[in-house]
Amino acid sequence: MKKLIYILYIFIFLGCEKVIELETDFNDKRLVIDANISKHKDSLNKKAFVKLSETIPYFSNKESIVDNAVVSIEINQKIQVLNYDSQKKEYISDINSIDDNDEFVLNVKHNNNNYTSNSRLIKTPKIESVVFGERKSLNKDEVELKVTFTDPPEEGNYYLWKFGPKKSGKFDYLPALDKYINGNKFTFSFFIDKTEYLQNTDYINIEINGITEDYFNYLNILTSQAGAQNGRPFSTSSSVIKGNVINNTNVENFPLGYFRVYEFDYFRLPKEDAPDGYFD
Repeated sequence: MKKLIYILYIFIFLGCEKVIELETDFNDKRLVIDANISKHKDSLNKKAFVKLSETIPYFSNKESIVDNAVVSIEINQKIQVLNYDSQKKEYISDINSIDDNDEFVLNVKHNNNNYTSNSRLIKTPKIESVVFGERKSLNKDEVELKVTFTDPPEEGNYYLWKFGPKKSGKFDYLPALDKYINGNKFTFSFFIDKTEYLQNTDYINIEINGITEDYFNYLNILTSQAGAQNGRPFSTSSSVIKGNVINNTNVENFPLGYFRVYEFDYFRLPKEDAPDGYFD
């Protein structure tokens, strides 16, 4: 399994010179909603966290955080309001209960627009083990992690794997499906860059989220466009990606982003478990 596929585009211009004027006007500002309710597989802890921002011009490096919205979650007709945390820059709240049959409704009010979305809990299997592997990569800075879990027998399970943190504080993400492993115990390899991992921490967190097929497809499209746009999927582009949130006030002014309710499990792999000389 390859972690990254590098595609190199080479443009060669010979014998011509032309001044290109870039159109930098930016009028299509949209709300970006990253809304989550998470529950650890073996814990009673349940949290809702919603990050709101607005799309920004392609050449802007400043994030446009929205901190003046009214955000709530309706669970079986009971409304729970989320409070804004200025440090995390998110709207957060503990959730009293999450059951398999609960329906969750997200409601966001901002600038006289009302945004809503519905979701249900998606379960996930446990991570049984993570160990450092011995296989080598063509990149001498990459080392192998071997991850083992057992896929449930139900067909059509989708997952989001999360590896990190890297020295930047960011994570690597891997969407996956059980097309060829349904109902089986499975071990896969994931290669990490040792110059990026275990620089500011002495451990690696490996997390699995249960996700829907729609979110799996959404992530694949988002990843593809992010790669094509230098990691800026919500910048000005030739197309935008609709998530599962709608604008009930003005359908044409739809938001970007997604609302999901998921179960997760994680495994913490300490650096000391690596063979001698592994990170030399």
